[in-house]
Amino acid sequence: MEAIPSPPPERGSSPEPWVSPSLALNAVPQLDRSVSTASSVSSVSGRSVSSRLSDSGIPGRRRGYMRPEGTQFSRSAKNRDSVMNLGTIAHLQYYFARTGLLDEATGRVAKKRQNGSRTASGSERPLSDIEGDMSGLTLNTTMDQLGEGLVESPVDDNASVSWDDNEPVMLPPTVSTYKSTPVYVPPPPDMTILRRELREALEENAKHLKELEKGHNDGTAADASVTHEAGGRQSAEAPGWHQIQGMNLLDVTTLAIRAARIYYTAHEDPQRLYAIKSEREIRKDLYDVLDVLKRLGIRNFANGVSPYEVARIKEWVEDIGALLDTEEEKERAEEEERESWSWREGDWTGKERERELLFLKSFYPLPDSLPDWTSPNDAELPTPFLAALQDGLRLVHLHNNLVKKSPRHFEEIKQYHTDTGKPYRCAENLRFWAKAAELRWDIKMDLDVMGVVQSTDNEAWRKFDAALLKWCKGVREEIVKEWKQRKSQTKTPTLQIDTDYEVS
Repeated sequence: MEAIPSPPPERGSSPEPWVSPSLALNAVPQLDRSVSTASSVSSVSGRSVSSRLSDSGIPGRRRGYMRPEGTQFSRSAKNRDSVMNLGTIAHLQYYFARTGLLDEATGRVAKKRQNGSRTASGSERPLSDIEGDMSGLTLNTTMDQLGEGLVESPVDDNASVSWDDNEPVMLPPTVSTYKSTPVYVPPPPDMTILRRELREALEENAKHLKELEKGHNDGTAADASVTHEAGGRQSAEAPGWHQIQGMNLLDVTTLAIRAARIYYTAHEDPQRLYAIKSEREIRKDLYDVLDVLKRLGIRNFANGVSPYEVARIKEWVEDIGALLDTEEEKERAEEEERESWSWREGDWTGKERERELLFLKSFYPLPDSLPDWTSPNDAELPTPFLAALQDGLRLVHLHNNLVKKSPRHFEEIKQYHTDTGKPYRCAENLRFWAKAAELRWDIKMDLDVMGVVQSTDNEAWRKFDAALLKWCKGVREEIVKEWKQRKSQTKTPTLQIDTDYEVS
């Protein structure tokens, strides 16, 4: 009789997917440092999508996201923004899992809520077998569905979705999540304050130079340099005193050079400054003074400051002072010239074109070349004044000159046509002028450019005349307003320190 084979031994059932893993028994090496987490995808890979969504409910189970542990970075890595931003990946994972975007990326599309998808009690209506299979087979979601609203991440249908558990709250990524260093933008410098600081630095430098010259004239420096004690050794007081004098001169001269550099670079009208003294000469003088200080420091102030070095630094200080005096004199002359212009104030009712013509002649290099501005009504068009401005070149020059005279220098027309023999070049000059008027002076004009250039329509000339009146009036009012504001600014008082004052 043939023996019946014994049945194979029964194997224990596999652990449930939600059971926490434990350490392997008698593992070599010992697994005491890390534990692999359970993978919900590999444990149920043999099941269909519908069965994964519908079978035994795990309360509050979320798919596609597991809360990561905190990451510890080294000291050098903490100083790098690119490394510290890696901490925001956890926030992104949470955000994707909460909104359902992670399911689309992994091939599982969340079901879309439709009308009637919830019961009267407020709970979500369970899906049928066909709906569950179809929801698992749908792999593509149109952009229209994403635009209507965010959907939930797929969870077990039989379980109640509760996000208010005992786990610590992790907020989605926001602007405050990332470390951002605020950028401080200092206010624009005031020329009055910069000029005052430069004059104070020059005066302080002149005081030290005067003391050094006094020592040279009295012979104290020479006596100190040759003072010897008994035994032929040089006195220790002379080198120490020379170093004190040299360090004081180095400090005050460096501060004066710094104040001069800031004044040059932050000047509101550098062209007026360079008209007095060229930029090349200004830089050369600065480098010469720095070279004198460099040689003085290389020899460690040995034998004190020589008369040549004192004279060279004093010459630079006097040149800067003369430059500031000349600049202030030019500013006063310009102020007196502005006050003499009659078109600034007064009643010009009925004489608007005469007033605007005087305004234009004040800023045009050749004022006599501009003809009288007459009314286009009941006159042969174009008038001599409109014909002189037909090519747009004079208007471009007037705009640039007005921008230079204004305290705010921007939107200068840098590219234009000087050869206006072709009609399209005249048209482009007029367009450049009209666009610059809109950007710089905020004046929009109704202008028929081609009608003016081709001179075929009288209505285009009338619009051109009206545009010129509007432009002159707007620019004149803004420039006069800026001049008044600049004049009304209170002058910053110069800081004076009384060295003879004694506290009783």
